[in-house]
Amino acid sequence: MTRSRLVLSVSVLIVALGVVAGFGALWLDSARAAVGPLPGEGLVFPADTHFVMGFDVKRVVASPMWTRMASKPEMRPEGLKQFETMTGLDPARDIDQIVVAGRGGAGKTAPQPLVIATGRFDLEKLSGTMGMAEQAEKRQLEGTTLFTMTKENEKGETESSTLALLDPGVLVFGPTAGVEAVVASRSRGETPLTQNTELIELVEGVKPGSTFWVVGDSTILAGMPDRIPAPGMGGSGSSVGLNLPPLQSLTLTGDFDPELSMALTGVAVDEAAATKLADVVRGLVALMSLQAQQKPELAQLASAFSVSTETNTVLINARIPYDLLEALQPKKKPAPGEASPEAEASAAVTED
Repeated sequence: MTRSRLVLSVSVLIVALGVVAGFGALWLDSARAAVGPLPGEGLVFPADTHFVMGFDVKRVVASPMWTRMASKPEMRPEGLKQFETMTGLDPARDIDQIVVAGRGGAGKTAPQPLVIATGRFDLEKLSGTMGMAEQAEKRQLEGTTLFTMTKENEKGETESSTLALLDPGVLVFGPTAGVEAVVASRSRGETPLTQNTELIELVEGVKPGSTFWVVGDSTILAGMPDRIPAPGMGGSGSSVGLNLPPLQSLTLTGDFDPELSMALTGVAVDEAAATKLADVVRGLVALMSLQAQQKPELAQLASAFSVSTETNTVLINARIPYDLLEALQPKKKPAPGEASPEAEASAAVTED
């Protein structure tokens, strides 16, 4: 073979390898590409997932709500405190996005959901923090580091939860079997959630730029109680019955800036079911208005909601100022021997 033919052959081979590599990368990227607000990492969730919810942590941290939570520790969710203590992670600094996926179920029978967080994680530091946690077993599964914690539930049964460090930018937490399945799917390059075409279509329809969002199939209302406490009735024991018609799907989107805003879309089985669901919601709003004499904030809350229907679809929108949310918070009872804020304010006026 002459030198010119050799050079030509090598050039053709390099071009061919480049084309194959390019198509391979394109195929792999499309398999893991984001679907609407769902990052590609979330496609490793199980195919039998019933609901998915997401939080844009960067937007949450930049919102007025986060500022208020920072100034008022009592508003900070207990689950967030536990997460920070267990992992040593600072959501404001380390996390970009959180996605939660789970299956339907009522009350305590609902399976624990899986959580995927993306961001900037110091795996060495995180491993050290998790390694010091009580009853945390460190192990490897298909090249991934796992930390498993076991405990007994109220029935005396052993339950285990696992946190897996998928890579420096992704971690997953949840029931051990679920986490192990996610790790295995990721290792094999599989995307099980794409098989759930109904849920994927709902995710694709989420309003772009939403700070938080939830989509769910027909099981989304399975855990709803039959009755809820009547607004404004305090501890009197009064409650309102909820006779909710079945839904085919539900989508909720929202934002925290400049106030809490939410848009909920429920698709019912038919137009009659949609009308019935809208009437139930309107009834709850009307009840809040009736209780406004006992608690004026409820009148403001009632006016924050709007309800409408379009054929078999129910549309609920709400815009709630943060001052109103704080006013609706139950007042903290003083500890034994501790004066209430109202008593302290009254004493200060008397001294003056």
